[in-house]
Amino acid sequence: MAFTSKLSRDRSRRRRQFMGRATLWLLGLGVLGGLGYSAYQTGTMLAESRVVELERSLVTLSAQLETANLEKARVLAGLAEMRQADAALQARYDADVPKGELADLLAALRGRLAQGVPAARLGQVVQEAAAARPCETRLTRRRFAIVPAGRAAEEVALLDGLVQVSAFVPVGATEFGRNVTVVVTRAWVAEPLKLAGLPARQEIAVNNLVMRLTVEPSDVAGYAIATLSGCGKV
Repeated sequence: MAFTSKLSRDRSRRRRQFMGRATLWLLGLGVLGGLGYSAYQTGTMLAESRVVELERSLVTLSAQLETANLEKARVLAGLAEMRQADAALQARYDADVPKGELADLLAALRGRLAQGVPAARLGQVVQEAAAARPCETRLTRRRFAIVPAGRAAEEVALLDGLVQVSAFVPVGATEFGRNVTVVVTRAWVAEPLKLAGLPARQEIAVNNLVMRLTVEPSDVAGYAIATLSGCGKV
């Protein structure tokens, strides 16, 4: 009986030990499970917070992009208007500002006005001017020497001295044809004409009288021939 009682107590003690260890294991597993769940909850909350933050950033960036697109459209519209205005201004400038022969004519008129010629006189000359026709009726032919630059020019008088012609070349020049400068002085114009090279041709008009001046090399070396031809009244 004593042996049986002792064996029963040993079994009871081992059972209590096992139950204690099992309880400890269960408690440990519970603690670990609690910690894992807590970590899961914390991660979920952080992820949700990050998603909300990213969604807010996306909304902000979308609004900024829309604003930038509107500003870009406004700038492009303004640029298009500026280009249209510039094109219109250029077209108006092209229409209002004279060019070519008209510009040369206005420049000549301004020059005469600056020299003191009355505007009424210039207007009368323009109104009385008529289209003239050139012809080949020979009037005058003169030969003259071509002088080096810096020396006194040898002038020939044409049309009773109303037109005078001379020519010079740079010092040391050997090719007279290309290097000659012909100077045509007209009695009624202060500024002389300068023609480069031989032969040289120039039409000269006085009212309705048109003359054609031709300056060409002479058969005598160092000389040129001036020929003045024209028509009468038309």
